Amino acid sequence: MNKFYLLSAISFIAGLLLILFYGDVKGGFFLIFPFIVGSGSYSALGMFLIFLSFMFFAFGMVERVKGEVTGYSEISGEEEFAEKKIEGGGVVFIGPFPVIFGTSLRAVQILIIIAIILMILTMLFIFWSLLLT
Repeated sequence: MNKFYLLSAISFIAGLLLILFYGDVKGGFFLIFPFIVGSGSYSALGMFLIFLSFMFFAFGMVERVKGEVTGYSEISGEEEFAEKKIEGGGVVFIGPFPVIFGTSLRAVQILIIIAIILMILTMLFIFWSLLLT
């Protein structure tokens, strides 16, 4: 297990326990995003530990990707270098228009299908909400 993932889990749990048992905290949801509001030093320390856990998690992801990109893996004490091909891409919707980019034709074709599905789902959701009003 990645050491940053372990630090992330420990600091997140410690922050939650500190907030729940010692801090004067209220929380809720705004749309789908959870939030907490607190006062006092324990609440501030708990929120800092939760923020720190997200930072540790991000560092762990960077370290994991860095290991995958270099192709290094250690199997039973032996070092093995494997050549890997990495493909990627993305879809950005600007209004109803998708902007699709990718590193290969295969990645772009998959993203075109995903963009079409997302556009159809969006139109169905809009028409469904208009019918309900």
